[in-house]
Amino acid sequence: MGFARKTLQRVAFALMGSKAGAHLRQLKDSQRLPVQQLQDAQHARLSRLLKHAYDNVPYYREVMTAAGITGDFQQPADLLRRLPYLDRQALLANGETLKSADLGRRKWKANTSGGSTGEPVRFIQDLEYLDWARAVTSLFDQWAGYHMGMPKILLWGSERDLLVGKETPEFRAKRLIKNEIILNSFKMTPEHMRKYVDIINASSAQHMLAYAEGVYELSRFIEQEGLAVRPIRVIATAAGTLHPHMRETIERVFRAHTFNRYGSREMAGAASECDQQTGLHVSALTHYIEIVRPDGTPADPGEMGEILVTPMTNYAMPMLRYRIGDMAMWAEGDCPCGCTWPRLAQIVGRVTDVFVRRDGSVVTPEFFIHIVGVVCNTGWIKRFQVIQEDYERIRILIVPTEAGADVAQQSEAAMEDIRTKLRVCMGADCVIDFEFVETIEPSPSGKYLYT
Repeated sequence: MGFARKTLQRVAFALMGSKAGAHLRQLKDSQRLPVQQLQDAQHARLSRLLKHAYDNVPYYREVMTAAGITGDFQQPADLLRRLPYLDRQALLANGETLKSADLGRRKWKANTSGGSTGEPVRFIQDLEYLDWARAVTSLFDQWAGYHMGMPKILLWGSERDLLVGKETPEFRAKRLIKNEIILNSFKMTPEHMRKYVDIINASSAQHMLAYAEGVYELSRFIEQEGLAVRPIRVIATAAGTLHPHMRETIERVFRAHTFNRYGSREMAGAASECDQQTGLHVSALTHYIEIVRPDGTPADPGEMGEILVTPMTNYAMPMLRYRIGDMAMWAEGDCPCGCTWPRLAQIVGRVTDVFVRRDGSVVTPEFFIHIVGVVCNTGWIKRFQVIQEDYERIRILIVPTEAGADVAQQSEAAMEDIRTKLRVCMGADCVIDFEFVETIEPSPSGKYLYT
């Protein structure tokens, strides 16, 4: 079985990228390096990327010159902090000057990301970057006990990834070798979800990769409808924030162990939980991540801040200090698993998810999601969204379940309980209104926003 699995992996890597297997071995070797040795390796990679950007990328030559950086890259982390953030607007405005001048000697592909706003951002990624991305994903899979060729269920939501009805022969070959079953999380009607449960029960897959929101929605549907679903040993979630109440429901319904992951189209997979669930290990050879305060200074471990990510393997279009739009905090201490890669304690959510008090202090979305989510798990709320309209005004949209439609009208006590708890954090004068609606539309990227 081991020989067959390794053979499948070699064939799959040959289809996906010739260097992915070698990169995977490098990643494995780096997992338990002494911290100083790991940092030295990471800084060497960052230094090479900064030099390349200075020498070959017009945008960064101008930016670095303005920052007084003229060619000495011996202290790359310090130099990086002198550069401005690269946000979506800068990427849109400077796409051509962000491309490397040596593109003619590189193999690369174009990619796009709609993001939370739905405004498409276009960028390019060289094949070396894509090979590293595949290697990182493969390692994260192995942490979860999955190896190439094992049956896997994908509850995924990107139409351009699914290519339903438009699969190329190469795409079909990859899916066949990977032994994957694809369920579309963009189609989550009761009819579709019942079909998904039947497909899951008929399969032998013990691993699932899913949109966090999609598998949570499916889990709640299974529980509310009293459906029987067989256990799935491991569920890896991505493409959204896995909040504690979501993890609890998913693990209860599927009797599964969850592995939370973090990534995006702009940076591919960057971090994943190990089986200890003490935070998300950042792939130190491929990603340099900063967490900064509003004034741009580095946040301390345990302190919430904004994520800036620098993918270190994409030389076709370097993206230094990319403002991905997420909030997180660093974990403290060492992980019992022995991996020395830096850890994100948790991904708090989008910058736009954070609520602001009048004094300028912030409240993480977890607070609101937990308070309303407790009521949500009682069975009469299908979906909710908490909206801050002013410092002391909050509106909560509620889509009741069919069974809860009548109950919702009689749930003033539950809503008053929510008001009381939210006012503890937002102030005694905070006005909290509830609005019952038939649906809450997802963001343009297809993800549902709780706050």
